[in-house]
Amino acid sequence: MIHTFYARNYGCLVDTEASLTPLHAFIGPNDSGKSTLLHGVRTVVQFAGSGFQQDNKGRWEPFDPYLPTLPSSQELPQTPHDILLECGVDGGWYAIKTGLRGLEDRAGERRSSDTSLYRDRSSDPRPRRWLDIGTGTVAQEGKHPSEQQILSQLRQARLVRFDPDALREPSGLIPETQPVGFVDDRGYGLAGIYFAIRNRNDDAFPRIVDDVRRHFPTIKGLRVKAVTSSKVVLEVELVNGARVEAARLSEGLLYYLAFAALRYMDPVSLLLVEEPENGLHPARIAEVMRILRAIVEESGTQVLMATHSPLVVNELKPDEVSVVTRTPEEGTRVKRIKDTPDFEERSKVYALGELWIAYANGEDEAPLLEGTEP
Repeated sequence: MIHTFYARNYGCLVDTEASLTPLHAFIGPNDSGKSTLLHGVRTVVQFAGSGFQQDNKGRWEPFDPYLPTLPSSQELPQTPHDILLECGVDGGWYAIKTGLRGLEDRAGERRSSDTSLYRDRSSDPRPRRWLDIGTGTVAQEGKHPSEQQILSQLRQARLVRFDPDALREPSGLIPETQPVGFVDDRGYGLAGIYFAIRNRNDDAFPRIVDDVRRHFPTIKGLRVKAVTSSKVVLEVELVNGARVEAARLSEGLLYYLAFAALRYMDPVSLLLVEEPENGLHPARIAEVMRILRAIVEESGTQVLMATHSPLVVNELKPDEVSVVTRTPEEGTRVKRIKDTPDFEERSKVYALGELWIAYANGEDEAPLLEGTEP
């Protein structure tokens, strides 16, 4: 599990550190850096597991890591700003650093308090890896006893920011030899995922259908219908016998089906969720949060999310919520809500989400962070 994330000069993360729990939410105003925090963690985990490549159009795959590239003139600025991203896990640290000439990463090291970049935790040689930004090639040297322990906690990250149009789309089948997961961040491939869940797990599909019936009383059943020899689409049967294809399903039902499927996909070390409340009835928000907590408890996957919903926050514990703010001078700052002034007294009056709303102005959250009255 990642217990600490640190970023320097990564977008709005000028000098930002966040302490994390197995299930954790970032809250705060728009444009404060919540999504950038998720993207930064995702970039570190992707690099730890494999790396990035560029297609023939110069686009990064599997996603844009937001790292700098050489300008067309091949001239570097006089005062380059290196990007540093670090994840602290059990047994050590994993870090990547990049400037305009390339990227390197190290496991088992931590930034120092002085001007040097790293401080070794022992005299053992440290693994090093470089990524040439122009070619995408990777080279590595050195080993460390704790390297495997560190990298095993950074196996893979899955980010979701569901789009109902993507969830509705017919999708291909997932071969038995391939892991079950979405094709992209928006949730494309949901029908194929349900086909795989139904075929690979005897209990999962009926369990999901039972939950859908309980939360959506007009629905009798869920089907995965073949539309071509290689494409499937979701369809629900109503209690009156009518059948409704995915193109006409409500956004709320599609979002719920997407979150329910996450529980039965191949596990990853990190699940990142953008605004889990989108399109959901308030009662369904609590159910989605129970699904996310079950993913943490059952598979050991760490779940980090960015949210604007007090109803999401109400389902969390004080140490599982961090307030994110941003100023032009300091960039993004992250603070646990339990460490805000007068938290103990305020929490006796307000539920966690309502405390945030009552003492936050949506601009800089000064009433919450400085202990002033709203």
